[in-house]
Amino acid sequence: MANVELPPLDPNSLPPIAHASTEAAAPPDPRDFPPVRNQENFNRPEHGLWCSPVTSWSAAGAPTATAWTSWLAHPGDITGQPSIHAGAHTRITAVTPLPDTLIYLIETQADLDRLVATFTLPADHLMHRSTPDWEAMASAGWDAVYVSAAGLEANAERHVMTGPSLYGWDCPSVLWLRPAYRLIPPQAEASAQKEPPSYG
Repeated sequence: MANVELPPLDPNSLPPIAHASTEAAAPPDPRDFPPVRNQENFNRPEHGLWCSPVTSWSAAGAPTATAWTSWLAHPGDITGQPSIHAGAHTRITAVTPLPDTLIYLIETQADLDRLVATFTLPADHLMHRSTPDWEAMASAGWDAVYVSAAGLEANAERHVMTGPSLYGWDCPSVLWLRPAYRLIPPQAEASAQKEPPSYG
């Protein structure tokens, strides 16, 4: 059951999202979902499923890029060069939440602070100041966390070792903690998107 202190996002408010992978990788079947695990030295968990908002569509209405693949092409680091992974993740699989999915939205510093305070790691865990206990969050019934562009901007200057931080979240992203999603077949994408929408 979701913690009452954390208000869930209406799943219908989630922008269209997709998972990007190499062509050799299989689509992210919910039946093969790898449970999240806290990491000792990083504030992002192992496993789960990472998706990000769709940034471009084909003429037929299928997603062709996400915020993450766009970030890989323009990571904004000091080199000014694309990531070595840019262009490698060309399998774009549309994903949509199931009804009654519990998604937590982070778009302010207070949202992140509240999450870390609600699901606190043990005091001896290296990341206990900066990140929530992802395993406990999943066990409490939460299905996903959505960090919006506003959430990234609001938390951009927060250092990972001194307080709640989104270090490692390079672009707007949805982290699935549980397999409360379904894949959208390409045919369904095309029929649902008569005109490719634009999202900021």
